[in-house]
Amino acid sequence: MLLRRFTAAIRRQDWFQVLVEILIVVAGILIALQVDNWNEERKARQQGELWRLQIIADLEQSIRDLQARRIYYGQALRFGEAALAAIEAPDPPTGEAVWDTVLGAFQAGQIWPYQLTGPSYREVQSEGSLGLIGSQEAQAALALVYDVSAYENELVTGGLPPFRGMIRERLSWPIQKHIWASGCQLGTGMTGTSPPDPFRLVRCDPPADQQALLEALQQMRDDVELQRSLRGRLSQLEISVSSTARRIERVRGAIALLQS
Repeated sequence: MLLRRFTAAIRRQDWFQVLVEILIVVAGILIALQVDNWNEERKARQQGELWRLQIIADLEQSIRDLQARRIYYGQALRFGEAALAAIEAPDPPTGEAVWDTVLGAFQAGQIWPYQLTGPSYREVQSEGSLGLIGSQEAQAALALVYDVSAYENELVTGGLPPFRGMIRERLSWPIQKHIWASGCQLGTGMTGTSPPDPFRLVRCDPPADQQALLEALQQMRDDVELQRSLRGRLSQLEISVSSTARRIERVRGAIALLQS
């Protein structure tokens, strides 16, 4: 229809009509392009909202993971502090304190590896679409969480602490087997479950062989290298607990910005 009117106008040399028909075509094209742009923007906004919610869910899971590990390393720190105090005391501990010292030294070497990741954030980042999920302030907060904080976490808690290997080399195998078999570490480590079931370091019952415990305690009191390594481990645990608290606050700040 439009083409016939356009052709007829040319034959009649009705240039005004020709101009009108051209304007109609151009307007139709512009409207179609604008509608297409609106649809693409709507899809982008919908995708951005989906990504935003996914990133918030990832961040909330990260908080649960970090909180569980803060508690865990706090427990290891308390075990280690009590053990070091008893090992370095002028007089050796007696009674139940013997087991508390041996167990505490072992628990100080426990680790629960964790790497701060963000699959949804990395997906958006790779797509070059961070502008769809929040303000520049929110984007900066996410970069702080997933780049700076992740590096800090790996730097502070990454790898195997020397003390972990040292205490396992020196402590008799029957005592170690007893620790593993007696519920000295509870939970599955599944912080994503409801309710969460994180690892917990607890005091379990001592082994029956009291003489083996006394020998282990005396070995620790005589081992200057072990004591030096334990002090280093306690310093690492103290830093891990405090730095994890800072990372939790960073994650909460990023969530607040994404929700605002």
